[in-house]
Amino acid sequence: MLIQAGFSADAALVANISTGVFSVVGGIIALYNMDRLNRRTTFVIGLSLTTTCHLLIGVLSIVLPEGNPIRPYALLFLVVAFVFSMQTFLNIAVWVWLAEVFPLHMRGLGIGISVFFGWFTNGMLALFFPSLVDGIGITGAFFMFAVIGLCALVFVITQVPETRGITLEKLEEDVTSGRAYTFSKNPFARA
Repeated sequence: MLIQAGFSADAALVANISTGVFSVVGGIIALYNMDRLNRRTTFVIGLSLTTTCHLLIGVLSIVLPEGNPIRPYALLFLVVAFVFSMQTFLNIAVWVWLAEVFPLHMRGLGIGISVFFGWFTNGMLALFFPSLVDGIGITGAFFMFAVIGLCALVFVITQVPETRGITLEKLEEDVTSGRAYTFSKNPFARA
């Protein structure tokens, strides 16, 4: 993507280091905040930021045409912001939430299925991303990602139960009985 944005192959390789650095920093912040922020709040913040980054990448790829000297750096900034947001608010939180939300009798199977589909989707995206960008361009690809992010945000706000601060036994009882899904639609409310 960085080459498509306007970097040379060597510059794109060097620029890619910045995403790795911010990925590590975001992971450290996520570990620090894991027991300080509600899971749903973390998901809403993360999905809002990543969706905004996708939307802005799409907009900037229109506003800054190929050949504009600012384009590669603006898109790199947004890619780094996306990676940082993803690592800080979504990556670790999703793994923790998965370990909490499934009842014990099906936790292994539930996590296994979730991990399979997560990695399968990740693999398909990595495999077909160059073809996607060739087919519909950076603009179309990132507008599509923004729509998917918006759908995920609506899903989190309306369907995802809060798990922070609730014992696994209580969560299992609430998930099994359905009480876990009768919650405030406000993702910033305490559980």
